[in-house]
Amino acid sequence: MIRDGLPVEPDGRIDVARGKLWIQANVDPKRSAAQSAQGEMPFAAAPDASAERMRLLREQADYAALKNAEKRRELVPSSEVERVWESEWRQLRSAVLAAPSRLRQLLPHLSAADVSEIDAELRRILEEFGNGQ
Repeated sequence: MIRDGLPVEPDGRIDVARGKLWIQANVDPKRSAAQSAQGEMPFAAAPDASAERMRLLREQADYAALKNAEKRRELVPSSEVERVWESEWRQLRSAVLAAPSRLRQLLPHLSAADVSEIDAELRRILEEFGNGQ
């Protein structure tokens, strides 16, 4: 308002009575802050402020939804999933490596060479799987 002509004393102060008269004469009482230029508005009145506020509210809602899903055990930490999968794969690996001995007991007609070939093939499959092939 000073830039637009609001009277200011030489010491930088504003005479309240003269200031009120100037405002009555120069500022439309129906004019809202939203009609003024963005640079002249305080942050809360800026058009961007409402968009930023909505974005913040959406982010807070997303955060709350994630926390609620975690509490309901709909989401679990990746470290927990990794721990469970590692345990499962370890058990599978042990079972596959034990298969040749079980086959030797179940099928006594297999020769040592047959069981050795089965063991080698199972180990090759595990090796390929472990290398991501």
